[in-house]
Amino acid sequence: MRVRGGGRTATVAAILLLATACARGADPAVAPQRAPGTPTTPATPDAGKAALAEAAKSLAALMSAPGPVVCSRSGDHWQAAAYDDAFRTRTAHFSSATIEPHLMEVAAKAGGDEASVRGLCEAGVSSVSPDGRRVAVEVGLADSTGTRVGWLDLGTGVFTDVTATSNKKGYVSRTFTDEKPGFAADGSFWFLRDHQEYVSADPTGRLTPRQLSLACFGRRGDDTYHHVVKSVAVLCPGGVVHPSGRFAAASRGVAQWLSTVQGFQLDLIAKKVDRYSDAPDFKPFAMQVAVRDDGEWRDCTPVTWLDATDLLCAGASNDYYTVAVDPALARGDLEHVQSTKVKVKAEIAPATETPIISVAVSRDRRSLIIAAGDDEAGTAKLYRASLVTPGDPVEIGPVPAELRENLALRRS
Repeated sequence: MRVRGGGRTATVAAILLLATACARGADPAVAPQRAPGTPTTPATPDAGKAALAEAAKSLAALMSAPGPVVCSRSGDHWQAAAYDDAFRTRTAHFSSATIEPHLMEVAAKAGGDEASVRGLCEAGVSSVSPDGRRVAVEVGLADSTGTRVGWLDLGTGVFTDVTATSNKKGYVSRTFTDEKPGFAADGSFWFLRDHQEYVSADPTGRLTPRQLSLACFGRRGDDTYHHVVKSVAVLCPGGVVHPSGRFAAASRGVAQWLSTVQGFQLDLIAKKVDRYSDAPDFKPFAMQVAVRDDGEWRDCTPVTWLDATDLLCAGASNDYYTVAVDPALARGDLEHVQSTKVKVKAEIAPATETPIISVAVSRDRRSLIIAAGDDEAGTAKLYRASLVTPGDPVEIGPVPAELRENLALRRS
């Protein structure tokens, strides 16, 4: 059993790990479970409480960090570190190994073979609550019949099993398969139920079915990670949702003359359904946008909105630039395919043959942080490109050695 980034270890391995932990003496990893709304169980041993308290402190600092947050993975564990804007001083750090003993206990009590928490820099709803106190946990059941979800409270060590509360046994039994858990910006807990509908839970565990937007629907390889926009589950990457929450810049090929150029279309968030199976065979028409620069077509993969009109694009040659988009182009009355053209507004980072590992916009929206190079060879470096006064990206420094494996920047 492990904190996973994919795959599942054998049940036997989990039993051996638990046996080893017990042989060492007092277990600092007690993570009792409770049904939502019931009183908490007695406190964990001092060592366990101290580890959880330190984890909560570190995660709270990471969630509010003003500078870059970098994630990486080493073996079965992911870690995240926050730095100042100059990337010289580490201000916070967390490793999932810190809470692994508690996850082992959660899995054992739930009858599972592993309990996992997604990495802080992975796409979708956050695996950590905004205050850093709770982590979203998915438990894989030992009999492979499904998964269940809940949250581990780092303040009490208590695991709230949301799925178990919904399951019913008796004359009519009902069990659910829940997955893809995470927290919205307001602290509510969201997950996907039975591969069909999204559900949220408040801190007491009370459940509310949520609707699914058709924006970006069916255009991603893994569309079950989501974001929350005005109480609606949205499959678009978070940055491409317009600041108004009304529409998103969904990446797609746009037909122009006799060719197709990589562009985007403006999908309205308000077009929504209750379940995946309710999605229509034909999605609503949306305005398609292509970029025309100096008489040539230019590929644009949307990265993030910088404000109400400026959209940051990634080009086909590791270049980055902005375009100005009129929000009025996002319409719900289109009866056939329509497209328009926009021009490049500002060049942010020029084309380069250097591999781009990850990018993120700074919290103040004034800089683009770029991780580029070969992280395995130890040549990965961080660069800063101004979004206010465009020019050549400035090197910040090398990526610290301990963060080079599976490097990713957290997109705020």
